[in-house]
Amino acid sequence: MTDSQNRLNQHGCEQCGAELSGPGIQNLCPRCLLQAGLAGPAPGHELTTVVSGAAVPARGLLQPGDLLGHYRIERPLGGGGMGTVFEAEDLDSGRRVALKVLSQALDAPPARERFFREGRLAASINHPNSVYVFGTEEVAGIPVIAMELVAGGTLEEHVRGQGPMPAPAAVDAILQIIAGLEAAQNIGILHRDVKPSNCFRDADGAVKIGDFGLSISTAIRTEPALTSDGGFLGTPAFCSPEQLRGEELNARSDLYSVGATLFYLLTGRTPFAARNVVALIAMILERPAPSPREVRPELPRGLAKVVRRCLERQPGERFKTYDELRRALTPYSSAAPVPATLGLRCLAGLLDLCLHGLAGLVLLFPEIGSPFKDPFWFFTLLSRDTLKAIALMAGCAFASLSYYSLLEGFWGATVGKALCRLRVVDAASRPPGLWRALGRAVIYLGLPAIPSWIVLVLHPKAYLSLSSGIQFLSGALVYIFWGALFITARRRNGFAALQDLATKTRVVSRAALRARPSPPVSAPLPPEVETRTVIGPYHVLETLEQAEEQQWFLAYDLRLLRRVWLRVAPPGTPPIAPRLRALARVGRLRWISGRRSPDENWDAFEAPSGNALLVLARKPQSWQQVRYWLADLAGELTLAIKDGDPPPHLALDRVWITSEGRAKLLDFPAPGLSPRLDLAPNEAATSPPVLETATPPKFLLAVARTALEGKSPLAPHSAPAMVTHLPVHATEFLRKLPEFAGPEAVARALQPLLQRAAAVTSVHRALLAVGCAAFPLFAALAMILGQGVFRQWNQSDPEIMELNTVLTIRGAMRHSRAGNQNLSPTDRQFALYVASHYRAMITNDATWSSPMVVALIKGEARQFAEQSLVDQPAPTAEEVVGAEQAVKTILLPAEGAVKLTLQPPFIFIVTLVIYVSLPAALAALFFRGGLALRIAGMTFVRSDGAPASRLRLFWRALATWMPFWLVMIALVMPQANSSTRWLATALVGALTLLSVVMPARGLADRLAGTWPIPR
Repeated sequence: MTDSQNRLNQHGCEQCGAELSGPGIQNLCPRCLLQAGLAGPAPGHELTTVVSGAAVPARGLLQPGDLLGHYRIERPLGGGGMGTVFEAEDLDSGRRVALKVLSQALDAPPARERFFREGRLAASINHPNSVYVFGTEEVAGIPVIAMELVAGGTLEEHVRGQGPMPAPAAVDAILQIIAGLEAAQNIGILHRDVKPSNCFRDADGAVKIGDFGLSISTAIRTEPALTSDGGFLGTPAFCSPEQLRGEELNARSDLYSVGATLFYLLTGRTPFAARNVVALIAMILERPAPSPREVRPELPRGLAKVVRRCLERQPGERFKTYDELRRALTPYSSAAPVPATLGLRCLAGLLDLCLHGLAGLVLLFPEIGSPFKDPFWFFTLLSRDTLKAIALMAGCAFASLSYYSLLEGFWGATVGKALCRLRVVDAASRPPGLWRALGRAVIYLGLPAIPSWIVLVLHPKAYLSLSSGIQFLSGALVYIFWGALFITARRRNGFAALQDLATKTRVVSRAALRARPSPPVSAPLPPEVETRTVIGPYHVLETLEQAEEQQWFLAYDLRLLRRVWLRVAPPGTPPIAPRLRALARVGRLRWISGRRSPDENWDAFEAPSGNALLVLARKPQSWQQVRYWLADLAGELTLAIKDGDPPPHLALDRVWITSEGRAKLLDFPAPGLSPRLDLAPNEAATSPPVLETATPPKFLLAVARTALEGKSPLAPHSAPAMVTHLPVHATEFLRKLPEFAGPEAVARALQPLLQRAAAVTSVHRALLAVGCAAFPLFAALAMILGQGVFRQWNQSDPEIMELNTVLTIRGAMRHSRAGNQNLSPTDRQFALYVASHYRAMITNDATWSSPMVVALIKGEARQFAEQSLVDQPAPTAEEVVGAEQAVKTILLPAEGAVKLTLQPPFIFIVTLVIYVSLPAALAALFFRGGLALRIAGMTFVRSDGAPASRLRLFWRALATWMPFWLVMIALVMPQANSSTRWLATALVGALTLLSVVMPARGLADRLAGTWPIPR
């Protein structure tokens, strides 16, 4: 460094006098610069706005065609704070790479260390959404990093060229960026410079995060945002407030940058913009972030809320994890949402029915005063003030329609749907808006209820005078009409009901994204690299396989701190074909480097984490995992056929499963299979050959069978074959798999299966139990309310209740006589009792014609009461006494029986047995399952995977419901007291809970030898 440069670098800050090591911005130190930013720019000190990604001139101004060691420069791609990136050709390998060259202005030991640290950190991330690093080296004394060439440019270039992205496309890009950042976070790396110019688009549309020049290990959490020479560690417009302040950083800082990047993709501008960097920093630190809807009002409100939450100034108010942000963004992606199942829609409908029913009670509370006052108050109002009753009906209808239309229209979900994680969306996956939601509500609520409301308004007393059976059927018509709305629901149309088809809306699951499960593979520990064997730049850690024709080693790259597979071949072995050197797809293994000379003949490949398929196949694998492996392999084979580089052989020993649960195809047998399978060399030589198949569909079927059955063909001592209990849709897919035309057809068929239930979990079984108990619980609650109503009536109108009891008993005895006329009391005695005790009430037209009396006393009983007055106009005292003695002898036992039946446990158990268990047992015997199982999407198979027979399912139903039947018998026994009944009910509840929490299947399934599986 010259004397003039030393004098230039030894001046002080104009504000505090602190020594500066460089010229600084405005001749201020970083601390005073931040203070100035908060106060606003001083006159005369306006700054030029820092432009994101401004190129730093590369050393020597490399031009296309120039040679830099074994790299030939093709064209410049861009630049950043550390250097310039060129498209180049590696003449040694023939591979085209993105070559990052350290800027000459930064060529100092600290900058070199940071530059090589970028290469090491980026090289430690091997993920489909992260730019791959092939190597770092010094060429002619110049530090360079050779990276994967992503052909589609950056997201910033895309937005500048084509304008803001459509919301689904922007969300798709961010979801991929999240995946890459999450992979970095899992190995302890913070990116710290997430921005559109560091997000790259591949030719096939994949988006990858790159430029890890500012990344740090999470073990180093505090590095200031401003350096002493006035340079920013990051781009201010995309930096979090805590990064600008130089505070401790965690993943939520990168989440802020992700939100700012999404804001840019959606709007074409950054969340904050200012004339200079100082004002920009002040805005980020002081002001709340704007909504992207201020720029594009057509964006979904929910998506704008997600963006603003990412841009919260306080880290604790942002999303906690990448997974939480992923789940919030997924509903707005372009991926087809998962249709809501009928079971979840029914559950959400029941919850909403209860909620807006309670809202109606609150609305009408000033009118009725109390739920026990008079259940027939509305019919009374209809007969006295029809207009007021219609107005109340209109108010209730308006409240119900508003509940659905407002919540679904603007937020996409009612309370019930939100609890069940469902959303209502239009064709663009947005909330449907007010008018579409109102149309849905009118069809859903109005059409089924209109006939009943018309009858009630026109003929309220005629409706009340109908028999209980006819009233029940008329009430059931509403639910039948509701069910008819779903007559169009099919899996192929997303379970679309009539209201969905009419309004062009869909009900989808918010939990559409199912995480890819990872197989049980332990992550390798960092190696202790103390080896005397070095091949090329790699240090050998262990020998994987040794044969006459080639040797395989696990080696370590000390510069990039990562493992590699080394294959050493005999002299004269031809080099890897150029097309295989250039492979960069996630489904194939990357070739890194190689050498051919008289003394050296080796190739280095990436060493993927995980295990070979045949190693994992020593134990049965779940369909939850295997379906993703099949999708990966089918996708890779599709691209390989299109690109003209299919693998030379399709064999089971060439399938590798990474620790992230992704399947890779190898172009050679997985090295080191014999020790991994615990085979001796002689056993490996004599073991049966690995299955090779002629067509990709047959190969994929072999992969599926090997993994699901848990029997590796190379491991004779592996566990015995076992058929897993696959979902019905999985069994059907595997049955048709050999018939598919090619891997592309397999990939298309697999795509919808990735989002379907792979197993029946405890949650599914709990929901089924709740569904079965819903109606009995409702009946028990209704009985509790009925008890209150009867007590209220007994206090206010005891004569009405007494007369109703007498006439009810008389009707029951009349039907049970069946020709035996000697049983007492007789019809004449009942008539004498009614005429002598209730004449005044029956002759009072206001009382006798009231809705309550019409509803309670109807049909033949009402005619008998009226005829009793005509037939017995003046009964004598002796006749009245005789009638009282005969009738009262049966009233006391009836009162005791009524007290027994009014107990809630009895009502719950009886209703459960009569209306749930008996139909379920019959449905199991005749139809292999009932409506509840179909709604829940479940069926049953035997232990060998075959469908369970009707008799086996009937035995399962008996094992399930037998405790309830025994409890019902115990409840009706005379010696059973209240404590016994409650205890018996609690015992059944405990057995139900035990069955639900048991893994895989409950008590009844274990007794019957059945397994629940998804349909």
